[in-house]
Amino acid sequence: MPSIGIVKSSTLLDLVSKTTDASVGTNKTFGPEGFTLPGVAKWVDRSGGIPVGFPALTLSVRAPSNQSQVYRVQVKLVSPTLEPESASTSLRTKAYELTANLEFMLPNRSTREEREAFLSEFVGLLSTSIAASDGDPVEVTGSPVVPAVLDFEPSY
Repeated sequence: MPSIGIVKSSTLLDLVSKTTDASVGTNKTFGPEGFTLPGVAKWVDRSGGIPVGFPALTLSVRAPSNQSQVYRVQVKLVSPTLEPESASTSLRTKAYELTANLEFMLPNRSTREEREAFLSEFVGLLSTSIAASDGDPVEVTGSPVVPAVLDFEPSY
């Protein structure tokens, strides 16, 4: 089992799934917080300096049970937005938070190659273009996920 280390993410990729461009940096660094519950690892980006507004990432992997021969991998990303600062108080409060919950259900009998292909297929649903090895987009995808998240556009 790998140890909990730093996780970095970037909003600068503009939904392109892969890049070799060194100018694309990371704008969030999630530091390990340990295990919030048994089997649930947590990382937090503390760069904002205001505890109520720390973005967080959690991950858990549950092994198959006697009733189900399925591994469950659960990922949760939370990105809070704070209320604007007020002249009357220095206390910042959370206005709302964007939350994504993702659950993979992976049968015990599946191969690593099948899971790798499945993960690539899922990542493709979040991308608006597929990049060639030289970084140039070669195909625009028609994923319904992106407009649903960005513009609340229904898929029907």
